[in-house]
Amino acid sequence: FLFIRSDPSNWPLGKNSFFHSFLDVEVLQHRVIIFLVIAFALVEWGARTGRLKDARAKYVFPILAAAGGAFLLTHSHAVGNFKEALLIELTHLPIGALGVVAGWSRYLEVRLPEGEQKAPSWAWRVAFVLIGLILLFYREGA
Repeated sequence: FLFIRSDPSNWPLGKNSFFHSFLDVEVLQHRVIIFLVIAFALVEWGARTGRLKDARAKYVFPILAAAGGAFLLTHSHAVGNFKEALLIELTHLPIGALGVVAGWSRYLEVRLPEGEQKAPSWAWRVAFVLIGLILLFYREGA
């Protein structure tokens, strides 16, 4: 979603080239978030399938999810229209908070002994479902 839709005037859909798009701080932030999502998806896949043998790999997903959520809590858009800015912030805040909850819940799931992982396991999954529901109804602008 972010890769295609977040910055329609920039690469890959817009007139601004790939490298020119990085001159805008907001676009750069979106590109960093896209990289974080791809990185934690690949590392988590590798950790769960056993392709990554390093025991620390199982901590990449929770740390990047929490960092991504915290990043989203501090991310802002330079929008002149107050209503548009409010709609964006009202969506970013719960997604960021749920990202932090998901990250730290997954961290607890990984760290806790067998048998005590049920609550954190459910918490991060529910947080991700809620993020998905928020994104289904996401809109910017009037």
